[in-house]
Formats: sequence, structure tokens, C-alpha cells
Amino acid sequence: MVPARGRQGFTLIELMVTMVLALVVVGAVYMLYAQSVTGYRIESQVLDMQARLRFGLEHIKRDFRRSAFMATPNSSVDTDVCPQPANPVRAVTLLPNNGSVYQPWSGANPYIQPSAITLFGDFFSGRVYKTAGVQDNKVFLALTDAFPLSEVEFNRIFLPYAGVSARFLRIVTQDQFEMYLPIQEAAYDERSITVDQSVPMLGGGTLCGVAGFGEGLDVNVAGFVRYRILNDGRTGAPVGKTDLVREELQLNGTDAIPGSQLVIADYAVDLQFYDFGFDTDSSGKAPSIQVFPLFNQAADAGGGGLLGTTLNATPENLRFLTVKLTVRTDQEDPNHTFAIRQTLFDALDGFELSTMEGSCRTTSLASRVELTSLAVRNLKAVGGGGP
Repeated sequence: MVPARGRQGFTLIELMVTMVLALVVVGAVYMLYAQSVTGYRIESQVLDMQARLRFGLEHIKRDFRRSAFMATPNSSVDTDVCPQPANPVRAVTLLPNNGSVYQPWSGANPYIQPSAITLFGDFFSGRVYKTAGVQDNKVFLALTDAFPLSEVEFNRIFLPYAGVSARFLRIVTQDQFEMYLPIQEAAYDERSITVDQSVPMLGGGTLCGVAGFGEGLDVNVAGFVRYRILNDGRTGAPVGKTDLVREELQLNGTDAIPGSQLVIADYAVDLQFYDFGFDTDSSGKAPSIQVFPLFNQAADAGGGGLLGTTLNATPENLRFLTVKLTVRTDQEDPNHTFAIRQTLFDALDGFELSTMEGSCRTTSLASRVELTSLAVRNLKAVGGGGP
């Protein structure tokens, strides 16, 4: 046995040095861990926002491509539309500052004024149906391959939403005129569509009507949809939550149908449209594209622009535009410094929800959209666009 006098141990200084080194190592490991957790959280937030942005923009782009699809770009100037609808029908209507933005206090998020957009076209089936005949205010459909396979599908396409007349039946006559008649009722069993008036018939010196029994005509459904940012009014929604919403509109193209709202992107805070490309050629022979960078310039583009209040609007001349959507995280990050937006079109870096330090992170995604249906229809062509 070794005498106790010969045993060696740690001195107090050595023990203290060891403890300090251990604390340094533990601190370094904790910092790396904390940074990794923070980085992972931020990465997850960014990926989630990017997924919401892609989903929202794909919906908008899909409907943009179908604006004026099997429908008129502008009933006011389309010589093929006869008779004229009670209210002008336009493929694209820009609504500046028509969205919502949460302001926990005055000036909390300056220069955020989301716009909205209204589109007109066949967003409901994308199919052409054939008529078996026309009788007074009823249009009977032929049993073709295009006819809906089930009553549920038939009602989804033709029945007025929630009892509100919100869709037009577009009828192309034998002389290639187009009628837009509001749908009132639909009956799957008899394959009939009831419109709000007697279908105009040829006679009395007018070419605007259906000949004979009205069999073999092309018909489809058309209506309005609108994209805008709205407060989330659903039960349990967080205070200040706003979403990108797609809603169906009534026949006036202005009033939303209650219950038709569909959330496309959660926690959306800004929706912008810019770089409008208009075909300013007046001859109808060769396109002459002029780009108007800002929406206030697009208001006068081509002599009328896209504003809904403009009587001489010219949406039929629009060929492309850029859409930018911005979403935020659901909570504020104390480590994310809020950067005040200086102008309406600056990049948005942060969104304030409270007076605490930091802000919600934001991410934006922009995409250029081609309006092929408007270009194909081309109302500049001699004799109108043709159905």
C-alpha cells in the first residue's frame, strides 16, 4: 500500500482552471446549439412562407390565364356581344388599395396598401356544351361527352351560388354573336338552364338572336372572381391575421357572394401589380407593346387602362403584367429588426404586430403573367374578336 503522504491530487488552482475550461466548452456547445436551433427555425419559417407564396401565386396565375377564356375581354367594345349586358363585362379590373392591412397603431406599417384584381372568364368548368334547344327562358343541353357526369358536378357549374345569381350563360348564336344571360336556375334531370329573360330570337330586323329551335349552339359558363387581402374573420383566428382570398362576385362584378371566400395564402400582407404590358397598336395588324411600370400609369394605359371606375377602360389591350405577393411569419422575432418601408414599392422587410422589439419576418415572390386569352381574342382585329 502506498503511503498517504505519497498520493497526488488536484490543487485548488488546477481545479478552478479545469472548471473554467469546462464552462467555456459547455458555453461554446450551447452557443452552437442555440445558433443551430435559431437557424433551423428561421429556415423553417422561410420555407413555409415560400410554400405559401408559390401556392398563392399559382392560383392567381391560373385564373389570369383563364380571364377572357371563352368570354369577352370587354363587352363595351366587343362587336360580337349582342345584346349588351346590364353592366360592362371586363376581363381584368385593377382595384388599387382595395385590400386590408393590419395596423396595431397609427403608422405601424407605413406604405403597405394592397391592391386587388377582378377577373372575368370561365373559371368553373372550361368546357363547351351543346344545346338541344331553346324555349322561352330555358336552354336545354344536349347529352354529349362534355355534359357533367353527376348532378353534383352539374350543380357546381350551373347553379347560382348560395341562391345568388352570380354566373352568366354565354350563348354563341348561329351568326357568331355572343349573349351573356344571368343564370337563375338549373335542373340536372331535364338538362336545362333557366336564365333571367327570354332568350332573344331572330326576327324583327335584328341579327341579335337565336334562329329556329336553337339546337346545336355552343354555350358555357362565365363569371367574376376577385383576389384581395382580407382580415381573417374565422373563429379562433389570431388578431391581425390577414390572408390572400379568392372570392366569387355577383353579376355586377363588385359585390362578393357571402361564403364564397377561399383562403389562398395565410398571413398575406401585401399584393402588388406592376409592369403592365399593353398593346398600344390601333391598327390591329402588328403588336406594339408598351410597358407601364406602376399601377397609376396603367390607369391611363391605352386610353383607358384597367381601373373599374374608368368608363373607357381597355383591358382587352393588356398582354402581360407582374404580380407580387408578400407573406409574413405568424409571430414576431425579437432578433429581426423592423425596417420601415420608405415608399409603396420598396421591398418589404418586416411587419409590426406589437411594440415589442423585433418584427415578423416577411418574404415576397413575384411572377410575370402572360394573358394569352386576351392576345388570342385581340379585339383590335377587323370585325371584332370572334367567339
